[in-house]
Amino acid sequence: MKVTVFQFEGTPEELDASQALRLLTSRGAVATDRVATVSSAGVLGQVPGVPEEGQETVSRLVERGPAPELFLAFLKETVTWPKVGVHGIKRQKAAADEPLDYSHYLRLRKQGSQLGGFAYVYAERSSINLRLSYTEQELQDMDITSARILTTGNREYRVSVDLRDQASLDAALHLARIAYDAT
Repeated sequence: MKVTVFQFEGTPEELDASQALRLLTSRGAVATDRVATVSSAGVLGQVPGVPEEGQETVSRLVERGPAPELFLAFLKETVTWPKVGVHGIKRQKAAADEPLDYSHYLRLRKQGSQLGGFAYVYAERSSINLRLSYTEQELQDMDITSARILTTGNREYRVSVDLRDQASLDAALHLARIAYDAT
């Protein structure tokens, strides 16, 4: 059996099935029965705003998340805002020369702000925690139903949105802009 493989660069190649499978798996594809799917890092490219040192780690986390496309769309939009940086986390017990940790969450920060990040984003959960301290009623008054109020953690970051659909992405971006403007 011959398979035509369309590549992002170059021309399509006609390969036998085993050659096609080797080509796909060498580029991050996962084969199950007769279907091969390419990882989000391979198909979707770089994770917007994430420094090169964190790309591989964050790509793997995004791939495992429930809404990788929505998570990447959130980052793609927010990193276009003036002075926004995406940062890994410096662990408390890390040595001074250790690189930042990208394995748990990322911090979105307006450069020059003394208030810290305006959002903490969790790639593996496709979740956004925002530097806002709204109540449930205030969110309802804003007609935002996809956000929830956290009862634990830092009290400055109590509004959270789990990205599940376009409405939750829109709400997360709206709330992130409010948090960004306040920092």
